Amino acid sequence: MASIGAWIWGTSQLDEAVDKATSELLPAGGEDIALNLEICDQIRSKSAPAKDAMRALKRRLNHKNPNVQLLALSLTDICIKNGGDLFLAEVASREFMDNLVSILKMPALNHDVKQTILRLVQNWSIAFEGKPSLSYVGQVYKTLTNEGYKFPPKDLAIANSAMVDTMTAPEWIDSEVCLRCRTLFSFTNRKHHCRNCGQVFDQACSSKTMALPHFGITQEVRVCDSCHSKLTKKADKVDKGHRHSTSLHGQRHKSARELADAELQRAIQLSLQEVNGARSGYVPSQPSPSKWGYSEPPIVERSTYPDRKTDEEDDPDLKAAIEASLREAAAPKPSAPIVVETPRTEDAPYSYSGPGYSQSYPPAVSQPPLPKLHNYDLEPLEADAILTFNQTVEQVQAQGGRDLSRYPAVTELYDKASGLRPKLALSLDDAGRKEDAFRYA
Repeated sequence: MASIGAWIWGTSQLDEAVDKATSELLPAGGEDIALNLEICDQIRSKSAPAKDAMRALKRRLNHKNPNVQLLALSLTDICIKNGGDLFLAEVASREFMDNLVSILKMPALNHDVKQTILRLVQNWSIAFEGKPSLSYVGQVYKTLTNEGYKFPPKDLAIANSAMVDTMTAPEWIDSEVCLRCRTLFSFTNRKHHCRNCGQVFDQACSSKTMALPHFGITQEVRVCDSCHSKLTKKADKVDKGHRHSTSLHGQRHKSARELADAELQRAIQLSLQEVNGARSGYVPSQPSPSKWGYSEPPIVERSTYPDRKTDEEDDPDLKAAIEASLREAAAPKPSAPIVVETPRTEDAPYSYSGPGYSQSYPPAVSQPPLPKLHNYDLEPLEADAILTFNQTVEQVQAQGGRDLSRYPAVTELYDKASGLRPKLALSLDDAGRKEDAFRYA
């Protein structure tokens, strides 16, 4: 299986992936994280040999373009943290580290590349402490320090040994018998290695296949029955916990949504009650009496002044004038003045003489009756119905509701508002004509 994986992801494919991840066309700091992690998975799963990966990165580090060198250094650091022990051993070798030091000592080296190399060498030396097989990185760090290179301040939170402790597929163990059923291998009973534990089994004890993401192996590979049972139970336990947390979150979300819907329905019902007459709506203020109107005088009880008499009470002309005025006030007032034609005599002018005053009028001229004006203005309750429907729809949309059929009260408001559309259109058209007439008058 390992040979097949190495053949699929061979040296040419690895070189192409590294070249793409460190391309000159990528902007500074624009790493392709997905491609970088894919390269790490191929190295950790041993589909790509660790030595070939180290040499591909070494080739890109020797590039003349500083941007390519920075991308290669970033990819190397990611592979160190995710590539496994075999790749760590290749990076800590003299072949890689001596080449890195030679780049650092170039006189025309870019400043950013130089500072990045110093920072990474310092971080790697701290992370590799306590690992004898990786001690050469620490020796290089001490040598550069003695030569006077100024390293950046140490960041122990980043340069931690736990950052490079990644799980890698185990080395294969060879045997002449199946390590589970102890059956001897033969021409018909062939041996197979488990990619999870590295032990050897026959076909009967290693017939299962599954992906091993903890080793960076995403394709289905052969595993023994024991490892398959163990990994399946672990995955089921994790999946149950995830489903439980998801169901709790869904229930909380559902209850909150139902509460919001109930509140919205209650608000719509209140709006309908207000439209139907529970609320009086807009009531225009009554105009105060002006000089063109009239108001009845206060009623004064005569019993209050029993002994008070004036000469006017005995005047019959004054009584007749007062009664005529009261009858005129009690009669309904027309919207337009009524012209009363009286016979014209040359000897008698148009005048009226009464006690205490005299008034004359010009001759009356007969005029045609004025046409009745149409009133297209909306009544207060009609305008309130339209505004209530508009506010209710905005409230439903603000709470995330898109299906208005779920709210039956909205349909009733819509019917009322739709019935007022013709009158509203006439009112707007009439207002526009009045505005034009006033503007060009």
